[in-house]
Amino acid sequence: MLLENKAIVENIKKSCKESFIAAFLLIVFAVVLLVNPENFMSSAINVFGYIGVLFGVLNIVFYFRISKEKRLYSANFRNGLLLLLSGIIAFFKTDILTDMITIIIGGYLIFRNVHRANMSLTLQNYTTKIWIFVLVTSFINILLGLFIAINPFENWVSLKTLLAILIIVSEAIIIIQNLVVLFGVHSKEKIIEEK
Repeated sequence: MLLENKAIVENIKKSCKESFIAAFLLIVFAVVLLVNPENFMSSAINVFGYIGVLFGVLNIVFYFRISKEKRLYSANFRNGLLLLLSGIIAFFKTDILTDMITIIIGGYLIFRNVHRANMSLTLQNYTTKIWIFVLVTSFINILLGLFIAINPFENWVSLKTLLAILIIVSEAIIIIQNLVVLFGVHSKEKIIEEK
């Protein structure tokens, strides 16, 4: 039981650290979108294609390099496959993806935050009150993702400004979530080690 607890805590910490990287990249994307929207989308989708393929392959390789016991708690294979497929699609369907950018980003935010809401339920057994914060902020981000995916704006200028602002808000929430979770899990990890 103690080893299982340590594995879950380690997986939560790893997930938060990986989430920091994704949040940083999305914030950079949003800032560039605010500053220079002209021809940015097609270039960004091409770059995403390269990054998706690279990180997809790396995630799949990492999945098969970890022990079989840790694979149960790892999302590397799923994430790697999604990134790899997304990267390949980005290469061949850039024009379609440019038109669907709000659906893609909104869907990604929804998917990512459903995973975080699920993580909050795991945290329920390990930390007091932190899991409620993560659950509530995950639902806020799911609503932001849904709003982005629905895209109620016809005007591209309004859309790109709103899209960039919502991405920055959503990722700022994720960063705060990660800090709160890492702090709470760190204190719980000390308790587990003392046992």
